[in-house]
Amino acid sequence: MIKYQPPLYFNDGLIQTLATKYWYGKTWQRWGDHVPWLSHLPQIYAWQEQIFTGAEGVPLWGLWSCPTHVKGTIIFNTGLNGIVKKAWYANLFARKAYNRNFAILLYDWRGHGKTAELSPVPSSYGWREGQDQIHLAEQLTKMGCPPPVILAGVSMGGQLALWGLRAAMETKCSKICGAATLSTHLESNLSLVHLRKTSIGRKIEQSFVRNFRAEGEKRRELFPHTLKPGAVECITSIDNYDREMVIDYYGFNSIFAYYHQTSALYFLDRLALPYLIIYSQNDPLFEPSIWPQMKQRMAQNRNAHLILTKKGGHISHISKTNNLEDHFWGMNRLLDFCETLVDCQA
Repeated sequence: MIKYQPPLYFNDGLIQTLATKYWYGKTWQRWGDHVPWLSHLPQIYAWQEQIFTGAEGVPLWGLWSCPTHVKGTIIFNTGLNGIVKKAWYANLFARKAYNRNFAILLYDWRGHGKTAELSPVPSSYGWREGQDQIHLAEQLTKMGCPPPVILAGVSMGGQLALWGLRAAMETKCSKICGAATLSTHLESNLSLVHLRKTSIGRKIEQSFVRNFRAEGEKRRELFPHTLKPGAVECITSIDNYDREMVIDYYGFNSIFAYYHQTSALYFLDRLALPYLIIYSQNDPLFEPSIWPQMKQRMAQNRNAHLILTKKGGHISHISKTNNLEDHFWGMNRLLDFCETLVDCQA
């Protein structure tokens, strides 16, 4: 495996996170598939738009494509603010996966993007999205995307992928063989407290809140009967959003109980299918005490694979230029692991 080495100007995790988000996010919004940093990869011209059916009949909007010489299928989960068409990293991953002959699905999970226009059902940080991915895998294989199916994701999407792996284990879904995750969200109670300790962390939280309010306003416009009066106006923080929009729907008594129940950290030692977590010790979004707990739990599980780096930021892991691969080191390691999973199934 190629060792991770960031450029000197990206040694600080916060700087790398913000710079990566700004540069790649802004250029993707402007040029889309024609951004210069994707010019070395062939475009996916065979995207197909589809409304899938998740658990409890929840409709899920997605884009999928299957190459001619396909060897497996990947379901990719975007991060907390992720909307497929706006998420630069999701489209980067898709291009790379397709280039390696994987069928790929990008979808807006519960409460996000176009899926939020189809249903008022809120997100659950993976608790119900895990079952959604079982349904997605079943439908994709019927449509011609072959197993094995691999679940992938970044940040909160990484937690969704791990919940999908847990659901596959509990339902004995033979089509799903593993998961690959980057900058994986693992514990909500600790990370939210950590985020609020600094002014920049509070600004990052407010960037999430703006997106949550937009989704809340969309839900009020399309499904007004599903919200209490004044609910959208109460969305001034992440936990306020979950209090107003989520926990009553799923029957939780408190935000603490909801966050604890949905945090993937507490079942890492029990997953019976192979999975990868790529995690940076200087990820500015997560409480630093999480990674030692993650490391300890994963050490107890022979199915767990951990790449823990000292540097790398959040959804970044941009590397120095070298002659072996492009500088998207984190995405490249995810796909290397996906190929290993396919080889093990052969």
